[in-house]
Amino acid sequence: MTARNIPASPVPLSGLRAVSRFVLLAGGFLIVIAAGLIVVEIVLRQVFSHSLGGVDELAGFALAVGTAWSFGAVLLDKAHVRIDTVYARFGERGRALLDIASLAGTVLFMSTMVYFATEVLITSLRFGASSQSSLAIPKAVPQALWLAGLGWFLLVAVVLLACCLMALLRGDWKQIGRLAGAPDIQQELSAEIADTVHRNADQKAALP
Repeated sequence: MTARNIPASPVPLSGLRAVSRFVLLAGGFLIVIAAGLIVVEIVLRQVFSHSLGGVDELAGFALAVGTAWSFGAVLLDKAHVRIDTVYARFGERGRALLDIASLAGTVLFMSTMVYFATEVLITSLRFGASSQSSLAIPKAVPQALWLAGLGWFLLVAVVLLACCLMALLRGDWKQIGRLAGAPDIQQELSAEIADTVHRNADQKAALP
């Protein structure tokens, strides 16, 4: 399901979605910059036998930070891969309960991740650890950005789980599916067709 075709969400999720898309773009931009540095590094090595130094390290940091910051938007927009062979065989209520169980598992897993990531950051700060490259970047800097991305993803998952539980208490099974359920093939096709039409309209409008 594309971002343009996400169903209406409760107010807390609408705010989280807006912020998540912003940090998603920022993370993507960071990865693009890292890719550009890698290209420059390759050209310098092949043509001028010179190296910028530390580019591989910066690219690794960019990949880790950019990926972590993308998780929230991916979860809200249902852009992650889901294997629904068994899931699709359940009825509406069964799928809703599985959605809640999967979100609860995600919150539990990410809580563990955030805990240990915090421990790693504290250790780096305590010992003043820095990278072993010529850049000698304090490890706490990329680790803090990485931890912030994981923490944001945890917050998004917790709020989404809370919204689903509130819908469960109301007996609103359809709302749970709209918030956290996997879209079926027809929904995905409709979303892709609508997105294609939208993009084609934008391209025509941009023509002189």
